[in-house]
Amino acid sequence: MTQKDKKIEHFLANPNNFKYQQIKIILINLGFNEIQAKGSHVKFKHTLITHDLIIPIHSNDCKTYYKKQIVKIIKKYKLNY
Repeated sequence: MTQKDKKIEHFLANPNNFKYQQIKIILINLGFNEIQAKGSHVKFKHTLITHDLIIPIHSNDCKTYYKKQIVKIIKKYKLNY
């Protein structure tokens, strides 16, 4: 298991401990493409997912709700990690 895999496993187990920059790296490692949206929002696209993942960023962090949604998406689409 690589360091990236360990980081993703740790995120899936406890997403509240991660700041946005760490989450961004995890999403990019999983194949998401970052697209800057309006204002403080960041949009991520993935070829396997039909809808966009939009995350509002404030003070270099996002709310717990969005972190849990990211975990659900990773598990639902069984993205490789």
